[in-house]
Amino acid sequence: MISKRQVRALRTAVLGVLATLALFWGAVDIVGVSADKLLDYVWLSVQGVFLLALIAVPSGFLLRWLRRRP
Repeated sequence: MISKRQVRALRTAVLGVLATLALFWGAVDIVGVSADKLLDYVWLSVQGVFLLALIAVPSGFLLRWLRRRP
């Protein structure tokens, strides 16, 4: 059985994805942004997030290791 907390988290995630899709649709249809250009910007954003994670994860492990050293 799914707990209330999991249902809320799933509902929040689904609503977030739907809101993002609505914004993309609005940018393409209403504003007139090229869909190709929009996908290029999304890909660039994904690469930026990946780069930040690539830097943050080893830094976090290093800081944790330094904190545990005697």
